[in-house]
Amino acid sequence: MRELSPQDRETVLVIVADTLSKERDQLAPHASLVDDLGAESIDILDLAFRLEAAFGVTIDEREIWVAAEGLGPSSSPEALAAGLERMKTRMPGFDWERFPKNPKRSDFARLVTVQSIVDTVARVLPEDRTSPS
Repeated sequence: MRELSPQDRETVLVIVADTLSKERDQLAPHASLVDDLGAESIDILDLAFRLEAAFGVTIDEREIWVAAEGLGPSSSPEALAAGLERMKTRMPGFDWERFPKNPKRSDFARLVTVQSIVDTVARVLPEDRTSPS
């Protein structure tokens, strides 16, 4: 996985905070944009547009799901179970107790975190703007 420079990471965090009308210090890495920060689906789209403008990249909505271990509304039950287990290992700070055991399509937006947005931007930026982790 590639990582953003400290300056680019801070730019992403400021954009997330501004989009969601939050203070920068309210953004913990594993905070759910929906559950913890009050985002609605339109906010996530607005966030993608703002990030595209700031970094001069295109962010396909599916890119956001790739950061969530490839999970998405069309995932098979087997892929979902495996992906959720990977995420639990990778995101110990996420409050898994509140995530449904048998998630519905509408639950997937809850998996988008501040860190998954940072990871999405790192993935779509040209390699000369990121460093290997």
